Amino acid sequence: MELIKLLPEYYDENVTMQTLQSILSKETDDLETGLSDMISECFASTASVLLSRYENLLGLTIDVTKENLVSAFIENEYDFAYLAFHGGFGEDGRVQGLLDMLGKAYTGSGATASGVAMDKVLTKKLVAAAGIKTSKSFENVKAIDSYPVVIKPALEGSSVGIYFCNNEDEAKKAVEALGDKKIVIEEMISGDELTVGVINGEGLGVLRIIPKNEFYDYESKYALGGSVHEYPAKIDKKAYDEALKNAVKVHEVLGLKGISRSDFLLKDNELYFLEVNTLPGMTKTSLIPDLATLKGYSYDDVVKIMVDTFKK
Repeated sequence: MELIKLLPEYYDENVTMQTLQSILSKETDDLETGLSDMISECFASTASVLLSRYENLLGLTIDVTKENLVSAFIENEYDFAYLAFHGGFGEDGRVQGLLDMLGKAYTGSGATASGVAMDKVLTKKLVAAAGIKTSKSFENVKAIDSYPVVIKPALEGSSVGIYFCNNEDEAKKAVEALGDKKIVIEEMISGDELTVGVINGEGLGVLRIIPKNEFYDYESKYALGGSVHEYPAKIDKKAYDEALKNAVKVHEVLGLKGISRSDFLLKDNELYFLEVNTLPGMTKTSLIPDLATLKGYSYDDVVKIMVDTFKK
């Protein structure tokens, strides 16, 4: 049974899903106002949407920002949206909900699944319930029983706003710095950083990330030469197979579609799930293009698979 079907019991404690439900219940003419009010709460980095028409695999490209989030989809003529977003409003289900209301086809996971996967707290609960090991979490600073810990926003990505805390004083300062954001507090595990790609339920392979910096931060992810990608990962076969199996399971449990990428830590041959990305990057430094080669897929193959899957 897909645990995504059990989500209603979690809705009351999940701000993102409450917001999403509210948006989806509005009339179309109220949508822009509702979205605009919430954009300021998100990590609003520039995103791109690739709009394709008819015979062209990739057609009109539009830069989408918080200022034109709604108008970009309403004022341009298209029949299919290839989503290549980066940032909160592109990954948390809001744009997907808008496209659903407009009756437009698009690539990737739907509104609900995207919103759930964006919330690290909710995702960890669902993944743990599916029998996949995760790092130990703490409700608040007082509940922390051992250090070091990692404190980060629950609704952001790209390693933005992460704090590594070695004592209670540092933890309190981190929580204060994050303000009223929903946060994740979890034990810090030092080990091999692994990532696993999934396309339409098929596991692509396991890649080990060797960052040039102390950890896999924003610079390591997006700067050329910021990290070394080892693929396939040179790890124990049992751990490799488990990571591959668990990533496919996460994809299924959360009801994801198209491409997903799950991140894990491997310590002493124990595998810990970290988080999942429903719109993984497709740049020169991104991980999915590398992982796809393990199945013999080129960059163009991956794009075509996504278009063929969702453009119906």
